[in-house]
Amino acid sequence: MLLKRQNGQCSWCGLYFKHGEELAELDHIIPKSQGGDGKTANLQLFHGHCHDLKTATYKAVEGTPDQSHIAEEPCESKDTCTVLKPSQRGRPR
Repeated sequence: MLLKRQNGQCSWCGLYFKHGEELAELDHIIPKSQGGDGKTANLQLFHGHCHDLKTATYKAVEGTPDQSHIAEEPCESKDTCTVLKPSQRGRPR
């Protein structure tokens, strides 16, 4: 229903969803924290990476740290490293 309403396009970037793409995510137009509900009229579809960008953008604007995603940092044992490990910053202890 949402896909049809959006003409097959992501509400964030405007690109079309590919057939069988499993990375589409539901997003609240008016966030629940601001009184939005879970009804279809208040929902939209985003690509997974677009939803991550929107979340990061709004968190940066609000000035709150985004703890829903793991930041990654290079290994400490070398100056460069092709394998990244999760950062401990911002993670609940």
